[in-house]
Amino acid sequence: MSFAVTPARPLTAEEILRYRDDGVLMIKGAVAPSWLRLIETGVEKARGGLSLQGRFMSRKTRGYQMDTFLWKRVDEIRDAVYYGPFAYWAQQLMGSEQVRFFYDQMFVKEPGANAPTPWHQDLSFWPIRGEQITSFWIPVDPVTRESSGLMYVKGSHKWNRQFKAISPDYVAAIIDERMDDVPDINAHPERYELLDWEMSPGDILMFHPLTLHGSYGNSHRTRRRRALALRWTGDDVVWAPSAKRMPVHYSHQSAVGGELRGAAFPRILPEPIAAERAARRAPETPSRLQLLHSGWTNLLAAARLKLRSQPLRLQQTWATPAANLTVPEKR
Repeated sequence: MSFAVTPARPLTAEEILRYRDDGVLMIKGAVAPSWLRLIETGVEKARGGLSLQGRFMSRKTRGYQMDTFLWKRVDEIRDAVYYGPFAYWAQQLMGSEQVRFFYDQMFVKEPGANAPTPWHQDLSFWPIRGEQITSFWIPVDPVTRESSGLMYVKGSHKWNRQFKAISPDYVAAIIDERMDDVPDINAHPERYELLDWEMSPGDILMFHPLTLHGSYGNSHRTRRRRALALRWTGDDVVWAPSAKRMPVHYSHQSAVGGELRGAAFPRILPEPIAAERAARRAPETPSRLQLLHSGWTNLLAAARLKLRSQPLRLQQTWATPAANLTVPEKR
């Protein structure tokens, strides 16, 4: 029996169809105030104690913080994962019997933080493959394009293309040169149908891992932008690590080409696995040796990129929020 709470409102057939057609869905007021308070408390705890990996990922831009696997050390985020309604929504969108939690990610942009999130597809970063994958993005502050709300290229998950993984700090180790260049969306916005929304705390974005998305820096003068992303996987997802994918520094038993297994990726539906839950009670942090290896791999990759005879085109057009991009009307 699952411990996750059934959503007060399941997704409608129309919403699921829109998600599948557009690659993204925004639901107003979906997250109850009690769950939102829990998530905000967890984000604030994480902000006050970034992991070593989080400090590395947040190192380049003043006013920008990012961290992952918060649920491993922040009980409020763990409880939202295990007990919140999110796994049921993921199950609806993926059409999957099993739902596992892949990982979480915190994003904070302080007022004035010049930290655009480059256009990217999430799946290009990840050591997994499959169709039944979805991400939820939950802001705990009001969000507009000015304060770095996410923008999406409608229908881009259907392009049958995979683009280089360009992160906000341009981590070289995960840039696969064999993948296509990311189009410079903002340089030619007339070529695309872009979707973005003004959001309030309690609203939630749900999107496909191949949908191109990004955001401007936070040019708002007073408003911070804090958000938590939750990533979910279903029945057909397999473990597919490589040197050009995000490393996972937590224990699991996933075999290459096999299903995700083990405490790093806990099963939430149809019911949790006792051994995976028990593992969370024992503190686990990545070893310094693992982190040093990842850092060294990134340095070598950055050096190789600089020595290329043909430089990669990585930079994108991110100046100020473009006036010719319109917020979609309610549908």
